[in-house]
Amino acid sequence: MDEKQRSFHVGFERMIVRYFIILLLFLPIWSYAQQSEEAVEDMFRGFSAGETLEIGVEDAILNALENNPTLAIQRLEPQKAMASEASARSDFDPEVNASINRSETKSERHLGTQPEPVDLTTRRTEESIEISKTFSTGTTLSAGARVSGTISSLYTDQYTGNVSLTLTQSLLQGFGRGANLASLRKTRIDVEISREELRAVAENLVAQVEKAYWNLYLAKEEISIQQESLELALRQLNESNERVAVGKLAEIELAAVHAAVASRREALIDAQSRYEKARLQFLYLLNPQGQDMWSMNPVTTDSPFIPEDTMDSLEVHEELGLKYRSDLQQARLSLEKGRLDVQQTKNGLLPRLDFFISYGRSTYAESFSDAMPDLNSPFDDLSTGLTFNMPISNRRAKANYQKSLHTREQMELSVKNMEKLVALDVRSAYVEAVRSRQLIEATRVTRELQQINMNAELEKFRVGKSTNFLVLTAQSIFTAGKLDEARTMVDYLNALIDLYHLQGTLLERRGIESPAGVL
Repeated sequence: MDEKQRSFHVGFERMIVRYFIILLLFLPIWSYAQQSEEAVEDMFRGFSAGETLEIGVEDAILNALENNPTLAIQRLEPQKAMASEASARSDFDPEVNASINRSETKSERHLGTQPEPVDLTTRRTEESIEISKTFSTGTTLSAGARVSGTISSLYTDQYTGNVSLTLTQSLLQGFGRGANLASLRKTRIDVEISREELRAVAENLVAQVEKAYWNLYLAKEEISIQQESLELALRQLNESNERVAVGKLAEIELAAVHAAVASRREALIDAQSRYEKARLQFLYLLNPQGQDMWSMNPVTTDSPFIPEDTMDSLEVHEELGLKYRSDLQQARLSLEKGRLDVQQTKNGLLPRLDFFISYGRSTYAESFSDAMPDLNSPFDDLSTGLTFNMPISNRRAKANYQKSLHTREQMELSVKNMEKLVALDVRSAYVEAVRSRQLIEATRVTRELQQINMNAELEKFRVGKSTNFLVLTAQSIFTAGKLDEARTMVDYLNALIDLYHLQGTLLERRGIESPAGVL
């Protein structure tokens, strides 16, 4: 065998070994690719085999507001706060006090010069009724009637009737409407805070529902796009197989196509998984009524759109945020409570000085019926005076006052800081909304150009001027462009939701005027 023949045989053997190694390397890929060529079934389809729920975004919001358990729990907070307000108002309600007393005593008495004591039996009876009312000025007014009688074994029976009117006025501590109405006013503020909290929960729920709705729509679109991408890869695989069969393409070129099919099948499975998670989240927020909520299949009937009303200027959105943001309103209301605490604890530093005056008429008789109180009785009594009370150190009142001052100062700083945070949130959300809006057209143009490039690359492949790698790369770029275009529309709507939510106007923009009443 000459040198040329020996060299040919060595080269041929090396080529056989090389192809054998390549076959061993790519055999698992081809085997998996054969599975990928089969129809990709949704492994999560059985999870949503229940009732079909066709729903638009507005109906989704209304259903969530009616059925969501978190909102149902929060609705009870204003009612609890109003019960506390009624309790505080009861401090100024009239009071009626009535009593009946019966007593009997037996004792001994020495009468005159008699050396032996005499037994004395006494029976006493007293019946009284009094009506009193405290006013916010620190005034207490009471009116009462009393009948008492004494029956004695030695003395003459005697019955007394009395009717009186008493006025007590606080002159230092407890004087004035400011100090006396502070507790009631704080409970009223608590009612407003609870309503703002309810509003915040409702607004957050609406934002979550809208986002969940568009995310569900997007997840469904991603499945369609990934299915289309997989179909493109399968068509490329079929065309490549045909070209290999007629000798126009090396068989080794199929490895890249098989890998692309497997990768896109994986992407489709991921998209199906994301849709299932989005479906479950959407159903949780809606809490639809049915035998099996989790197996329901929600179908979105609305598509993403660009709202007709253009966005206002940044300054307008910031002003709305400073006016309507719920957490900022709660902070301002808490500051009002802090100011009332200062007023209330400052009044507690004063000593107690009360003026009182009481006037009454009495009747005297030998029987119970004749001793009934009589306003025309010639016997009257009048008493007036002052009462004074002051703790020596008064440390508790001083400590409470200092604490209220520091708390109020802390709240004032918190409100100022929260105003800046609201401005930051609104401005950041505004920037994101503007960015998302501009990307809509940009991604549309990009996707169209990528489609042209993909079609051109495919045509070059068919005339032998391109490779599978370049075609598959163009397909992947085109798929990414379609995904970006779909996501950009949803991102813009979500950015608007965030902007309206962060400025506190989302409920009004959705036609929900009063969370306390409508919700």
